[in-house]
Amino acid sequence: MISTLIIMSNATLANPTISSLILETGRLIRQDFRRRAQAHGLTQAQWSALAQLHREPGMTQTTLAERLEVHPVTVTQLLERLVKAGWVRREAHEQDRRAMRVYLDTKAEPLIAELTRLGTETRERALAGITPQQRQQLEALLSQIKSNLCDA
Repeated sequence: MISTLIIMSNATLANPTISSLILETGRLIRQDFRRRAQAHGLTQAQWSALAQLHREPGMTQTTLAERLEVHPVTVTQLLERLVKAGWVRREAHEQDRRAMRVYLDTKAEPLIAELTRLGTETRERALAGITPQQRQQLEALLSQIKSNLCDA
């Protein structure tokens, strides 16, 4: 919330900054996806965690907390609910006995397929009217911005 205010403090309604446009666009994409996914009874935190684990199976709980930008205790509670639902499993880290690795369970596969389909629908809606060349250019520009900030 504070970062939103900082980014938007330099923007006016008539002349938004690139930062505020990126922030608002991301919020609208998440909102659209949330609306599509609500029938599955998942919270945004739950489907975000499932998506992260789909992209990178076996990440530690600490890494997952960093990726979701939440406190490790919060991710522990989130994972407890996902384990109870049968969608994820935790395994002891082979080199660090204090750490746990997290994996999607096979029961999550149909859910991941459905979330992927919903994500594709959201992405297509967001990018409607944008040519394939413009999409490539947008992706390249956003990747450069990300790289600039990661290198900072």
